[in-house]
This record gives sequence, structure tokens and C-alpha cells, in this order.
Amino acid sequence: MIAFLFIGQGVDLPWIEDELLADPIVAPLVARASEHARVDLRRVLSRGGRELERSEVLQPAMVAVCLGVDALLERAGVRPAIVLGHSLGELSAWASAGGISREDAVDLAALRGRLMAREAEAHPGGMLRIKGGRAVVDEALALGGVTLGAHNGPDEYAVSGGRDALAAVLARIPSVRLPVAGAWHSPMMAGAHGELLAALERLPRRPLHARFISNANGGFAGEHDLPRLLADQLVHPVQFAASLATLAAAGTTRILTVGPGKTLRALVHRNLDRMREVEIIDSRRAIEAAGARG
Repeated sequence: MIAFLFIGQGVDLPWIEDELLADPIVAPLVARASEHARVDLRRVLSRGGRELERSEVLQPAMVAVCLGVDALLERAGVRPAIVLGHSLGELSAWASAGGISREDAVDLAALRGRLMAREAEAHPGGMLRIKGGRAVVDEALALGGVTLGAHNGPDEYAVSGGRDALAAVLARIPSVRLPVAGAWHSPMMAGAHGELLAALERLPRRPLHARFISNANGGFAGEHDLPRLLADQLVHPVQFAASLATLAAAGTTRILTVGPGKTLRALVHRNLDRMREVEIIDSRRAIEAAGARG
């Protein structure tokens, strides 16, 4: 059984080959994201640029690229039985499962990025990766002003909060700053919740053809619950470790990580290290293998 796992915003982002960006399936999605971002994303993604540090640029760019790859996988005859995404990647997962169109997912990512950038400017903050287990995280939370932002794997946690609160944690708790522009997945994003939920609920939706695992609670989600869960994700922690545990328990034998970079694939390996029977590959290998078979 194949699962597709879509990357989110906080990953290493190597420059992407222009050949992929120029593919007739991928290019229209990248062009759509470029219109939203008001940046030539084909140029930026193939050469790099500081524009990618802005959420309102990076988020539609990532969803466009991931869903372009998803479309290439579909053309190759590779489809998932289960989908999940890390944070932003849930929008790509929803479209991959057929619940919304790829174009609407790019539009949503652009809106999400703008709303989060606005809230980050109004409420300056960020995220820290805590070096240690849950007891260390609880020590950080007890200092006040920060909340759990993500549980990504064994002893891999992140907290979110305002600048002063993060500085206090850094001074006392082994931790490192994450390269994000705001206090993602925390109450500091509450101002964006209602607008995103309204946009999600307005979308034309279709029945899912793959099961969807939600970051909100790490369990399978019904298609009617997805607008609320995707909006709630802005203000609640990402339960990625629980999501992967659900994926493994469902009998998955193959996980395709969809999107550039190796960060997410390495994180999956650390979560599922004892489950050697689960094959974890990147989408490029899957496309190449399907092409060879064809």
C-alpha cells in the first residue's frame, strides 16, 4: 500500500531543476503561484533567492511544485491509498486525494501564506527546536509565553512564542531557532483562523479517493472535517509523530515523500527506524521507475 507524504514550509530547499519547472504539467501551477506571489517563481526556484524567505512567496511555491510532481506521478500511474502532509503539506495532500483541485490548493496556499505573514508582522515571534525529550519541553513551557508547536518525532519537539519568551527559553533550555518567520501553530496565529476557515469552506469539494491522516490529532480524518482541521492547524501543534504512527499501523509498505529536499525523508526514517519493511523513497525515483516500466 502506497502513501504520499507532502513537505511543508520548514524544510531545506535546494534549488529545483528548471527542467521540472518547465514541464507542461508543472509549469501552469508554478505560473499560478507566481501570480499570487508577484514573483517569477520559476527563476527563484531554479536559482534561489531571498524571496523564498517570505511565507507569502514560499507557501504557494511549495504547493505548486509538490502538486506538479503529484500530477507527474499520476501521469506515471502512481497513486496513493493514504495521504498526509507536514503542516502546509496538508493542502497538497488534500488535492492529491482528489478533495479539491490542484489550482484551488495553490490559491489556498497563497492566502494562507499572506495571512500568516500578516499575523507574524503584527505579533513578532518564532519557533525553537527543543533538544531533548518531553520533560525538557515541559520545562520550556513552564517558563511561560511559549506553547507546543510541533511533535515531529522521537524527542523532536518545537515550541512557538513571542520574541522575549523565546529568548528566555534559549537562555535556559538547550534549543535552536528554526528558520521560520513567525510563531506558527500557536495562538499567535489566531487572527488568521477565521479568514482561512471561511475560504476553506467556500471551496468546491469532491469525495476523497485516498484516506487522509490529519496533523491535528494524528488520526484519519473525514472529508467533511478537513476545512476545520486545516484551519485549526494554524493555532494548534502539528502532531506529526502521531500521524506517522497511524500511517505505519495502517499497513503502509511504501511511502513516497513528495517535494524537494531530504529533511522530511530523514525525519520519517527516524520515526519509523524499527519498521524496516516500510520502504521510503522520494517521488523522483518513483517517476523514474514508472517511466522505466512504461
